[in-house]
Amino acid sequence: MRRRSTLATAAAIFVAANVLHTLDHVRQGLDGLTAEIQAGGILLTVMAIATLVLALRDHPWAPPIAAAVGLSGAVGILAAHALPHWSALSDSYPDIGADALSWAVMLVEAGAALALGIAGLAAMRRGAPTSAAAAR
Repeated sequence: MRRRSTLATAAAIFVAANVLHTLDHVRQGLDGLTAEIQAGGILLTVMAIATLVLALRDHPWAPPIAAAVGLSGAVGILAAHALPHWSALSDSYPDIGADALSWAVMLVEAGAALALGIAGLAAMRRGAPTSAAAAR
């Protein structure tokens, strides 16, 4: 059985956190979300899944894509939810009075995104295949 790479593991964790965040939005109700927030969330989910597929396949583009998706995702998630309302891309948790569960899930997703970005940067720095099996 092939060992899963750090990059693939980080990508899988990010996909899982993204799904949890999406489910939390459903729990909160989707009525207050702008079309821009919904589109951004869908785009982030598609990019998270694509990154996971690339990492699992040890694709050479997996590290830079993971870095871009992870780092921009972390910034976007925090900008959309942790800051006061600033645009149509805001779903400000302080402004809507989001509960502790929503905050926790959002912070887990942002952390998972950051970890994915760091894993992508580390894999780029190594310049090596993304999996331990491929490195042998």
